[in-house]
This record gives sequence, C-alpha cells and structure tokens, in this order.
Amino acid sequence: MDTRRLKDKIFTITIIVLSIIAIAPVFHIIVYVSYRGLPIILESGLEFFTSLPNAVTDPKPGGIAQAIIGTLYLTATASIIAVPIATLAAVFSSEFPRSRLTHVVRAASRSLLEVATIIVGMLVFALLVLPTGRFTALAGSVALAIVMIPYVYTYVELAMLSVPRTYVEAAYSLGMSRALVIYHKLRIARRGVARGLMIGVTKAMGETAPLLFTAFGARNVLFGGPLEPIDALPLMIFQFMQTGYDNWIKLAWGGAFVLLISYLTLFIITRVVVKEVKY
Repeated sequence: MDTRRLKDKIFTITIIVLSIIAIAPVFHIIVYVSYRGLPIILESGLEFFTSLPNAVTDPKPGGIAQAIIGTLYLTATASIIAVPIATLAAVFSSEFPRSRLTHVVRAASRSLLEVATIIVGMLVFALLVLPTGRFTALAGSVALAIVMIPYVYTYVELAMLSVPRTYVEAAYSLGMSRALVIYHKLRIARRGVARGLMIGVTKAMGETAPLLFTAFGARNVLFGGPLEPIDALPLMIFQFMQTGYDNWIKLAWGGAFVLLISYLTLFIITRVVVKEVKY
C-alpha cells in the first residue's frame, strides 16, 4: 500500500471516529431519557397525559396535563408574536441589505443571540410582572417570543440571501412586483425558512429560565387563562427534579421524555413535509 492510500484511509477513519464521538452525547441523552421516562408513562397509562400531579404522599404520581397544555399554549402564542416580526425583519434585511435600519436590526439580533435567556425573563418581569403584580401566561409568551425572534430572523434571512440573484433579476425582468418576487423567494428558500421556524419553536419549547420570572408555574389547574400563572414542561421538570420527592421526580422524567419526543417529531415532520429545492 502506497503512502497516499494509507494517509487517505487514516484520514477517513479519523473522520468517522470524530463523527461518532460528536453524536455520541446526543444518542446518550435520547437513550437515557427514554430509559428513565418511558417506563413511567407506560406504568401510568393515559392518566399521565390527562391528569394533574398527585400529592407527594400519593402512591401514584399522577400526570402532567397542565404542563403539556401550558407548553402548547406558550409555544403557540410566542410563535404568533415572534414569527411575523422576525420574518418581516428578515425579508426587509435581505431586500435592503445596505440600509442603516438593516445594520441596526442585524446588530440587535446578533446581540440577542448572545444574551442569556434569564436576562430576557428579568426584563419581562420588570416590564409586565411587576406593574401588574402577578405572574401570567402572557408574560411568559412575550419572554419566549423575544427568545425566538433572533433565531427565526437569522435563519430566514440566510435562507432568503441564499436564493441566486439571477432568479431575482429574471423575476423582475418579467415584470413581477416586489411583493410577488419576495413570495417566490420564500417558496424557493422554504427549507431554510422552515429550519429557522423549527429552531425557534424548539428553543421556545425548551426554555426554563424566562418562565421562572414570568409564568411561574401552576400545578393545580389545567389552564387559568392568559392573565394567570401557567405551567410548562421544562419549568415543571426543573422544579420537580429539585423537590426530592419520588413521585414528582418520576413525573419530571416522564415530562423529559415527552419533551424529547416532541423535538424529534417536529424535526421529522419538518424534514418530510418541506422538500429541498434544487437549483
């Protein structure tokens, strides 16, 4: 075997080993969370998804219905707030890349990406919770929306900028309006746009710190309304894991498994539904 082939095989083996090392923690998390959480769900059955947590002295742990409903509500509301703002900002930045406003928006977005989410929670706490004197689902949704915006904005802008300039010039040469051109650019870049939306949604679904200062949590009610405290899966997991009570720790592991499956399901659906556009 000559030296070049030997080097090539060594390089290939090295890449494979490093790739396995890189993805091993992800598989470890999936396997371990499934090992700890799935048996709890199988043991509780449908009650795990339809009932509230039982008292710590109860022989059965109960369920996490309030956390599931809270996560769905907070994520949906935050998306309704964040997605239009981030998408419109990304479209503006891609259409007017030399505008001063674009530079400001990009700088603000990059800065928000680096800011700890607990700071966002403290900001919303000061602006919405302190003046009203209560934790609310609305405050939690606003905090998660602020967390989502820079992620959605960044990925949607990159997707828009990835569309070949020749396509845009051809569209304008055919007499299309700017609005129609933007629409077709979004269609062409739909895979990148969907990726940005997915990352933003999953980021909101998994956030805990902002909710500690805004939503606070509610264990004894499924949903009290937008102006009442609300629970969420990551918030419940964080709080229950610290209690030391076996029943609530079981619910935390079951909730972690539900959250994990939600992530994987959202990722798979996005990959299947949104097809890649080849130029």
